[in-house]
Amino acid sequence: MSIKRKLAAIMFTDIAGSTAQMSKDEAVAISLLNKKESILKPLIDKHNGTYVKSTGDGSLSHFNSAVDAATCAKIFQETIYDDKDLNVRVGVHLGDTIFEKGDIRGEGVNIASRLESMAIEGGVFVSKEVHDQLANQKGFEAVSLGLQSMKGVGRLIEVYGLKGDKLSEPNLGEYQDDKVDKHSDDEVPSIAIIPFRNKGKKEDAFYAYGICADLISDCSSAGLIRVTSLEEIEEFGAFSFKEKAKKLDVRYMTTGNLWKMDDMFQLSIELFDTKKSKVIWSDRWQEKWDNLPSIKGSLSDGLLKALDTKKTMAKMFENTNSEAYEYYLKAKYKFLVGGTIEELEIARELTQKAIELDDSLLIANNQLGWYYLKIDEYDKGFDNYKKTLDQSKKAGNKQVTADSLLGIGRYYAWIGEYDKEIDYITRSLKLYEELDDKKGVAKCLSDIGKHEKALNIYKEIDYKRGIEQEIESIGNNYLNNGDYDTALDYFTRSNIIKEEMSYRRGTGRGNFFVGCVYEYKGDLDTALEYFTRSLSIRKEIGNKAGVGGSFFAVGRIFFLEGAISRQRNILKNQLNNILKLDIRSIDF
Repeated sequence: MSIKRKLAAIMFTDIAGSTAQMSKDEAVAISLLNKKESILKPLIDKHNGTYVKSTGDGSLSHFNSAVDAATCAKIFQETIYDDKDLNVRVGVHLGDTIFEKGDIRGEGVNIASRLESMAIEGGVFVSKEVHDQLANQKGFEAVSLGLQSMKGVGRLIEVYGLKGDKLSEPNLGEYQDDKVDKHSDDEVPSIAIIPFRNKGKKEDAFYAYGICADLISDCSSAGLIRVTSLEEIEEFGAFSFKEKAKKLDVRYMTTGNLWKMDDMFQLSIELFDTKKSKVIWSDRWQEKWDNLPSIKGSLSDGLLKALDTKKTMAKMFENTNSEAYEYYLKAKYKFLVGGTIEELEIARELTQKAIELDDSLLIANNQLGWYYLKIDEYDKGFDNYKKTLDQSKKAGNKQVTADSLLGIGRYYAWIGEYDKEIDYITRSLKLYEELDDKKGVAKCLSDIGKHEKALNIYKEIDYKRGIEQEIESIGNNYLNNGDYDTALDYFTRSNIIKEEMSYRRGTGRGNFFVGCVYEYKGDLDTALEYFTRSLSIRKEIGNKAGVGGSFFAVGRIFFLEGAISRQRNILKNQLNNILKLDIRSIDF
C-alpha cells in the first residue's frame, strides 16, 4: 500500500443547512449540491488544485500552494455571492497531509475541516499558515480571530477570516469562548511539561514518557523561553501540583493523559497559568496509531503558540515510519528511566531497530550516537553523528545538523583532539544562533569554555539550572588556576541557587567542590566536613558515581591527616636531636 506524506494546502467547503434541506426536499438539496459542484470543480482545476471527493453536503480538495487554494476559495464565494440558495462555508489550511489511494487524510485535513465548520456563511476562514503565505499577495485582507482551540483535535490554530466586498466577515464576539489568551507579559515565559499519565497498560508507559521527553526538547530549543528539564521535574515527583510549580519556579504547567487502545490513542492536555490561576487550554481527542509521529509536533506547536513563542525555522515534516518511531520512544524510555548498563544496551538495540525500519529518522540516529559515547565506544558514536550530519544537511534540517555538530565536537573533546572540538562546536554554535535556540547556544559556549557568555544567556531566559552550572564552572576555572578564595566565592553562590531550587544532586556536587577548595588551602578539617556532607547527600539520592567520588575524597583526607601526624613526630625527633632539647610538649 503506497502512502505518501507531504505539505499541502487543503480546502473544505460545505453548504450551510443542507442537511435540514435534504430532510425537507431531497430533490432541491441534490440540485443545490450539483450546482455548487459545477461551479467549484472548474475553479479548482483552474487554480492547480485536485478535487478529491464529495463529503455529503461538502467537498474536499488539495492544492500545490496556499495562494492557489485561497484564491480559488475567494473567487468561488464571489461567484455565488448573489445566489441566496448557496450559503457556503469554506476553510483552508496548509499542513501535513497523508496521500493514500487517491484519498487524503491527516492533520491538514482535520484542521481544514474545523476551519470550515467555524466559518460563517459566505465566508472563507484560513489558518495562520495560509495567512502568512498571503501576506505579500495583492487582493487579500483578513481579520484575526486570535488563537483558537480546535476542540477534539488537540490543536491550537490562529484563525483569520478573509475580507472582501463579496465575502462575509465574522463577528469577533462570537469566537471568544474558544479563544486562547497568549502569553503577553514582559517576563520570559516559563513552563514545566509534566510527563503525561499513562492510562493504558503498564507496558505502554513509554509512549507518554517518550513523547513528553521529546516535547520538552522541542520547546527548549524555541528561543526566548525557559523549559524545565525532565531531571528537574522528576526530582519533585512526590510534590503536589501547586508545590511542584513553586519549587520549579514556573508560570505555566502542562499535564495530560495518554491511553493506547488497539490502534488508537486517547489523549488529553491541560495548560495551566499559575499566575492567573486558570486553565488557558484544555482538550481531549483521539489519534490513530499511524499518526504517532505527529503527536509531539502538534503539542509543541500548540504550547509554543500559547506562550507566544515559535521556532525561527518552520516545522519540517518528516515522513516518519510509525513503527520506527515507536521503537525510538521505547529506547528513550529505557535510557531515561533505567540508567543501568544493561538497560542502556537494550536502548541501543531498540534504537538500532528504529533506524533499520526508517533510516531517515534523524533523531534516532543522533540518539544512537549519544548511547555509544555513554558506553565509551567513541568511534561508533562518531560514525553515527557523522552519518546523521550528512543526512540532515541533505534534508535541510538545521536543528539536527546543529545537534550532530555538537555531538561530533564532544567526541573530539573525549578523545583529546581539542582543535577539532572547537571547530565543530563553533559551527554548531552558528547554527543554534540562526535558529534562535538559546539553550543550544549556551551549551556550545559552555563547552568551549566561554562560561561568562553562557551565563548571560541563561540569565536572559532565567534558567536557574544553567545559571548555577555556569557559576560553578567559573569557580572550577579559578580552582584550577590556584585562586582558591575566588573559587570559593563562586562555589558558594552556585550552592545558594542549588539550595533555593532544592537541587539535591547539584548540592552534593557543590559541597564536594567546596571541600576541594579547603583541601587545597590546607584546611583539612573543614574539607572533611564538606566531603562528608557531600557523601551524605549523594547516598541519600542514590548517586552511586558521586558516592564513590566522595568516599575517595574522605579517604584522601584521612590519609593526609595521618601523613601530617607522622611528619610532625619525625620533625619533633629531628629537632630534639639537633637542639638537645625536650620539646615533646611542643604542639605544631
